[in-house]
Amino acid sequence: MYAEFLESIEVLPGDAFIETTGSSLANEGIQGAKKLIDDALKAGGGAIFIDEAYQLASEYDQSGRPVLDFLLVEMENRVGTLVFILAGYNKEMEKFFEHNPGIPSRVPYSLQFSDYKDAELLTMLEDLVFKRYKGRMQVEDGIRGLYARIAVRRLGRGRGRPGFGNARALQNMFSKICERQAERGEKTRRAGGSADDFFMSKEDFIGPDPCQVLPQSAAWAKLQGLIGLESVKASVRNFFALLETNYHRELEEKEPIQMSLNRVFLGSPGTGKTSVANLYGQVLAELGLLSNGEGGCQCTISYIN
Repeated sequence: MYAEFLESIEVLPGDAFIETTGSSLANEGIQGAKKLIDDALKAGGGAIFIDEAYQLASEYDQSGRPVLDFLLVEMENRVGTLVFILAGYNKEMEKFFEHNPGIPSRVPYSLQFSDYKDAELLTMLEDLVFKRYKGRMQVEDGIRGLYARIAVRRLGRGRGRPGFGNARALQNMFSKICERQAERGEKTRRAGGSADDFFMSKEDFIGPDPCQVLPQSAAWAKLQGLIGLESVKASVRNFFALLETNYHRELEEKEPIQMSLNRVFLGSPGTGKTSVANLYGQVLAELGLLSNGEGGCQCTISYIN
């Protein structure tokens, strides 16, 4: 949009918009950078957008540094014809600007893109639901109701942490909601019932109630039936009790108690660490806290003999 605006008021002579990454430029070398600029010039000028530009000044792979030095010269020579737009994460871009004292003078303006707030994420979620289902989808308590708000709040708790994906993370969350809805509908049909493909339930948005999952969990029953390990089983029971407490706190729109799924299991060989860890992961998956029970993409369990 910025490039289109500059072209519309004739600050730029052409409407070229060429997108690349710092990694691609580093791999292609100076010749690749020259071709990029030539392509933009052939179109009459325009903008070159370099995403993850900090990769050109990597401390680990210095192949991009000559390319960056070449581009700095081109920024100076192509004023009025080409605009260079650089993007990247805050911390990494700080190091990028330290590479050469000439960078700040050639790229003097920085625009800070803040993480989306919960209200904005909720509006974006509403838009995703509407666009995907053409306005036909009905949501329990409404798309701006309690369950959608809880889902967005959960997502928003990652705000400010490295790797928080904002719109990308919201899209992933929405995909998970759709997956839960499809699985619920299929389960209903297998049981001989009728499922509404244009209805999203509470469970689709926030997962199942732990109070309903644990009594029906074979992994949970097996864990409780293990010989000995009373202190371990009591600790796991207390942990899942906290999960239940947090679930109901969220339903009351209260802040959940801080907790981590990660665990360290200590003990000699043959004391059941692996078996308990496997069952623990399966129960977390059944509660919707992991993508599957095969080791857990969101949970780390360490073993120390």
